[in-house]
Amino acid sequence: MQKNNYFGVGIMPKKTRFNRFFEYRSIKNIYHEFKGLCFLYDWLDTNKLYENQREKYKLVPCGNNPIKAILFGPMAIGAVLSLLLLIACVVATYSEEPFPWWLVVLTFCWNLFFLNLLPITARYIPDKMMYLDRQNQTVGFTFDIPGCEQRDDLGNCCFKWEEIVCRLTSKMGAPGVMNYFPEISHIDQEKYPKTTVTGSVVELSANPVHCYLLWECYVRFMDLSQPLPDVPVYEQHRHLDPITAEFDKKNNRPSDFWVDFSIEQQIEIRDEILEDAFPFDWLKGKVNDEITKPWQHWKAEPERIEQLTWKYKVKRLLVQLFIGFP
Repeated sequence: MQKNNYFGVGIMPKKTRFNRFFEYRSIKNIYHEFKGLCFLYDWLDTNKLYENQREKYKLVPCGNNPIKAILFGPMAIGAVLSLLLLIACVVATYSEEPFPWWLVVLTFCWNLFFLNLLPITARYIPDKMMYLDRQNQTVGFTFDIPGCEQRDDLGNCCFKWEEIVCRLTSKMGAPGVMNYFPEISHIDQEKYPKTTVTGSVVELSANPVHCYLLWECYVRFMDLSQPLPDVPVYEQHRHLDPITAEFDKKNNRPSDFWVDFSIEQQIEIRDEILEDAFPFDWLKGKVNDEITKPWQHWKAEPERIEQLTWKYKVKRLLVQLFIGFP
């Protein structure tokens, strides 16, 4: 058994000290209203079951299914065709040779075909995910775990939350620089090696702060003694969690508080919280009180909410036509 060490390398405890949580989400996401030439755009949301039950499930990325890498091949070919088309347009300005209209037809037909084929293939190639189940206090996997016998409501392999741990691992990166990563797995890593998932921490891996924040986020989500954190990602699902709904009622929480916050404003709030996280003493620091009444700290600026402009539509159409990306 590894020695518990919250500041060094080892198993991180299931407790929260910083108690500042923020997960941004565009609630008035008008961009999804414009699908352009991708008529099956809605099929791309392969995690709809989990996304529609945010009060119950929290996804932990496990990396893409290797098969899905094949789907990006046609995009690369489409990009090459578009590059050749651009070169042909430039050459046509000073050449007397006939313009290769067949290249125009081939490029656009290729990109439009695979643009609408991608949602179909993505729908039938399952994602590789770990997910936290707040209600049942289990951690499930959408892929096979050898030796796993317990199954959840979805028929997937799962383990009790108490059996799952997060190890703060490290490895040497640039000369003299240690990089840190949160490694989530079953406590018996030797028996269930397939449960090992490296948390998605891409910023400043040389600083373990992001590892602490990520693990506290998961620990807080699974804590049934408290309501869901008051952050945008749960805005439309808070009433579906009994503990949270009761808390909000007693707290006189304004309904749809986060709806009028733009993504830009939400990111500013996240960055504000991050600024407090870096100097925080994660080992011996005084435990922070959680912000349970965000309406006393931040005020919405509805005028900053993103608009579906013609510039965005043109840009989206060009990407679809020349690269084949939805």
